[in-house]
Amino acid sequence: MISSMAANYAHRVNEYVAGRPGYPAALLADLPPADTIIELGAGTGKFTRLLASTGRPVIAIEPIEQMAARIQTDCPPGVEVRIGTAEAIPVADGVAGLVCCATAFHWFEYAPATREICRVLREDGALALVWNSRDERVPWVAAFGKLVDSYYTGKSPRRTSVEWQAIFSDARFEYLGQKVFSWSQSMPPRALVDRALSTSFIAALSPQDQISVSEKIVEIIETNPSLSGKDEIPFPYVTELQIFRKRA
Repeated sequence: MISSMAANYAHRVNEYVAGRPGYPAALLADLPPADTIIELGAGTGKFTRLLASTGRPVIAIEPIEQMAARIQTDCPPGVEVRIGTAEAIPVADGVAGLVCCATAFHWFEYAPATREICRVLREDGALALVWNSRDERVPWVAAFGKLVDSYYTGKSPRRTSVEWQAIFSDARFEYLGQKVFSWSQSMPPRALVDRALSTSFIAALSPQDQISVSEKIVEIIETNPSLSGKDEIPFPYVTELQIFRKRA
């Protein structure tokens, strides 16, 4: 089932594509090898394209048809897109050597999703959980984050929520460790507006409130020397990779 907050992404696909970051290619070296990879909550294919570069078959699972359509448009051959959820993965048992969730796992209903992940993983298959976080050590990024977060109502799950962290004590999974990557994504300053509007709780605001958010983001851009008048800016991120193995 798609939550009402997640459904808001259907109306902000273009903003999601323009404003959301990809993922650092360096993390591919830390992913466990697999003959077939399943990605859950694939969105518009930001992480899917990186997985496809491994040359391995990738099955991208995404519940929102408008977002899944962008995967089919932008990804290379070898990526199969299926409409489905983490709680009811539309693949057979034991298909995948690796399941990946990129900035998505906190959206899932933990019990049915992990049951399904165990079902589709082969024995000793791996689960990779990935998150992008804004690097708010940079002052303008902190100002951007403070503005966006001021609209958070608590109705949508976040990476900082505790529910997903049950996996660290889940006997079905062996925790293999964490890797952190600092990197930046080049983007035009105006894409900061798209970055804000693609946030689930911002997308749920009234049109007038969304205009207000856009105006406040533009003010941040125009009053910051690091952003104003620039054709491209580096938006800094910290990407966290958590690896688990399915226990026999």
